[in-house]
Amino acid sequence: MDIVRGLHAPLPALVRPVVTLGAFDGVHRGHQRVLDETVAWAADLGGHSVVVTFDPLPKAVIGHEGALCITSLEHRLVLLGRRGIHLAVVLPFDARVAQMPAERFVRDLLLSWLGTRHIVFGLDSTFGRGAEGNLELLRRFEGQGLLSVRSPDPVLYQGQVISSTAIRQAIASGDLARAEAMLGRPFSLLGTVVRGDGRGRQLGFATANLDLHHEAIPPNGVYASLAFLDTSPLPSLTYVGRRPTFARDDADTAIEVHLIGVEADLYGRDIEVRFIRRLRDDVRFPTPEALIAQMHADREAAIAACHQALSPEHAN
Repeated sequence: MDIVRGLHAPLPALVRPVVTLGAFDGVHRGHQRVLDETVAWAADLGGHSVVVTFDPLPKAVIGHEGALCITSLEHRLVLLGRRGIHLAVVLPFDARVAQMPAERFVRDLLLSWLGTRHIVFGLDSTFGRGAEGNLELLRRFEGQGLLSVRSPDPVLYQGQVISSTAIRQAIASGDLARAEAMLGRPFSLLGTVVRGDGRGRQLGFATANLDLHHEAIPPNGVYASLAFLDTSPLPSLTYVGRRPTFARDDADTAIEVHLIGVEADLYGRDIEVRFIRRLRDDVRFPTPEALIAQMHADREAAIAACHQALSPEHAN
């Protein structure tokens, strides 16, 4: 997937582009229906599928949902590429974009810059100044013969439209099975490996400390997980917590990943971590030796959980 960043940045050559636009936080099942329609329509036309998305997320700037997201921009781009999108256009959600009238957005960006005549748009999606751009506006352009518009039905889970807000709530409460059902895939985090204090290595369990770029995290605890450095899944143990055995009670929450059987210099690399099973709470141990003994047990439990998750029977 090609990536273009910035308003009116140079574009690759596009043939009959089919465009969809939105925040796509989480790239959940509702988003996937829109993306799959975009890819399929482009294939029918012999053209390119294009996603226009925003950074930061509009709701984090003008809404009331804070900076946390289900998927950071880089994580979103990875997931969009997996849906078969040809081009992702990342627009900075700054004052210029936020205050752009919706009709101008359509004419200047969609029709002129991207050169599209085909739009796939979520039923409740919005864009432009004051969220005035909606499906009704796009239908007016369609009535003028300027656009052809498709709007797939929303996807429901337990009778409710799947939303990024509902998924963030499920993650925060630790209901990762519910989050997975709405995401359409196991809940995962993507972060960049940064330097820590090296304590894990001292304990015999070297860990990769992750900077998640404001991704929402599950409750503190120890989790069996699969880590992806490239494409192959690696059994791993993921810790979310404040290191109560060693750190102050007000320490920042850390996310550490122990790659089982892997010794490598990972600083600066991105790792995607898929959560398989919660193993235990985050607790304070009386001694480092007691913690080490528990970590050995955690590692064995994680190996068993990961092997089960990777077995053909589980996949089917």
